[in-house]
Amino acid sequence: MTSQFHIAHNCIILDACCIINFYASGRMGDILASIPRSVTVAAYVRSQEARAVYTADGLGAQEAIDLDLYIDQGLLRVVDLETAAENAHYINFAANLGDDGEAITGAIAVERDWAIGTDDGAATKFFRQRCPQLRIISSLELLKHWAEAERVGATELEQALRLVRIRGRYQPHTRHVLYAWWQAHYNK
Repeated sequence: MTSQFHIAHNCIILDACCIINFYASGRMGDILASIPRSVTVAAYVRSQEARAVYTADGLGAQEAIDLDLYIDQGLLRVVDLETAAENAHYINFAANLGDDGEAITGAIAVERDWAIGTDDGAATKFFRQRCPQLRIISSLELLKHWAEAERVGATELEQALRLVRIRGRYQPHTRHVLYAWWQAHYNK
């Protein structure tokens, strides 16, 4: 099956939830490599929010997230607020969202006409209302794209999704457009 993933933007900026989910999967490099666009993360998100995943044993211990390998390989770039307009959006978004990482990520995406990768429900709702031109992409969309583009086997995909659930503590909402896909591959 060929992936139906399409994005007109030349870059995707990932919020902490996407970074955590991809790292948790144990397949972050492969996932990032499958994305047909440049992928970035805000410096604040890297240093302050996407800091750890849980260990696979499910006992609650944490493992630090180290993005250096993906940055060194050119699969992920780190960016920061650069313009007065980005800073103004950040202040406005932070006041409304109450979260600096999503506000910074959103401000950069809006000003640079990039897509944003996030699973945060409040941020998604806010950006859809306030910035309807912003293309919002969920972790599941990118995971599904990776699985289809790379023809990932059923066992391998199930393992990656289980690790996302255990190490990233991510479970899609039953109303997520790809919930049935998650269930079909998570429970193989």
